[in-house]
Amino acid sequence: MRNPRATEIKVGITVLLGLLVFIWVLGWAKNFTLSSSDNQIKVRFNKVSGLEIGNNVTVNGVRRGHVKDFFIDGSSVIVTLSISNDITLKKDAEFSLESTDLMGGRKIEVYPGKSVDDLDLSEIQKGNYISDIAGMISLFSDIQDKISIIANESVKTLQGINSLLQDEAFIQGLRTSISNLNNVTSKLDKVLTENQQNIKEISENTKEITSDTKDLIKENKENIERSLVNLNAVLLKSDSLITSLNYLTQETAAGGNNLGKILYDDSLYNNLVKSMELIKELSKVLLDQIQTDGIKVDAYIF
Repeated sequence: MRNPRATEIKVGITVLLGLLVFIWVLGWAKNFTLSSSDNQIKVRFNKVSGLEIGNNVTVNGVRRGHVKDFFIDGSSVIVTLSISNDITLKKDAEFSLESTDLMGGRKIEVYPGKSVDDLDLSEIQKGNYISDIAGMISLFSDIQDKISIIANESVKTLQGINSLLQDEAFIQGLRTSISNLNNVTSKLDKVLTENQQNIKEISENTKEITSDTKDLIKENKENIERSLVNLNAVLLKSDSLITSLNYLTQETAAGGNNLGKILYDDSLYNNLVKSMELIKELSKVLLDQIQTDGIKVDAYIF
């Protein structure tokens, strides 16, 4: 006869083991942990469509944490990540919200970085949002609308071009322009062909003149340099002469020399005027005497 108590103990142990296994599997699936040694990192995203608490956080594709919490902060969302403390994150680490499958599952992918400086875990990091399938479908829907508008505008443009091509006056003008262009091209080609030898000679002469000029400058380099030095000396002397003339002009205008005194002395001018008047009177007296009795001269000659 079996012992009922032993059977009850076995059943109890089996149920307890099953419950522990269930709790362990549930904790593994939901990323529950009894330890608090994981690093808590806050990341800012513009949006987190499809993200849920407990979603995986992978580092280079390997699951090393989970999404602990998130909340709205203005126009963005702050997501708190719990990442195993054995992962060393650098200053250039990147955080991306990605899709895990076609059904819309989401995860946070972490690129640990290669910088020499470690990441400051107290700062809010910047995250990148990568569109999922639904986002891509929405994007394609917007593009489809734009393509429809572009197609309609293209049809209108083609219709305009078609109507333009049906215009006989336009076609005739286009043909005339093409014909004229062909004539001009033909004439230009003919001119170049006929003057090919002349163009070649001009090119050779230009080359020869350039070479001769170069040789001439090279041979007379010293004379040219000497001429430039002499020209510079002449310019310096001319500058000195101009300076002296300016000084003479200023001195004359100020009455500082004889010429200035003659030109600008009022008393000398008045004396000259008086002398001219006296000479005029004397000349008149002499003229009267000559015209009448002549000039009477009393002179003693020894």
